[in-house]
Amino acid sequence: MSNEKLKKPKLRGFAALIGNAINSVKEREEYKELIRGEKTRVVLHNEEDKWAALITLENSEIMVEGIRNEPKENLSRKRLYWWGYWRFPSLQTLMSAANWGVGKWLKKMAGGKIKGASQVAIIGKILALAAPPAESKKDK
Repeated sequence: MSNEKLKKPKLRGFAALIGNAINSVKEREEYKELIRGEKTRVVLHNEEDKWAALITLENSEIMVEGIRNEPKENLSRKRLYWWGYWRFPSLQTLMSAANWGVGKWLKKMAGGKIKGASQVAIIGKILALAAPPAESKKDK
């Protein structure tokens, strides 16, 4: 074996977008405070893309992996050992989720689109840090 570090596979599609969003907030104090002591594995499955994102958070380290959506077994709990899973039809759904009320979240959970909602919420808080600040009505 050589002394070279193993190269991480390059993220593609939706997984690359999520990886870039998380990398953009890694130096912020809010991020460091948010992940301290947390441990989770969450799959975000965008049905518009060929790649899902498996996000692993452990020991104050976060890692994003790209997982092919096809075949369906690639995203199974048995194969990936995930604790949270969210399947959504488009990127717009992910971006608008921060504004949803409790009722809409409950409908998504009951419909099987979200499994392990508390785990998905941990990752959602991290992604919310990467979102641009909302425009106030005074700015318009």
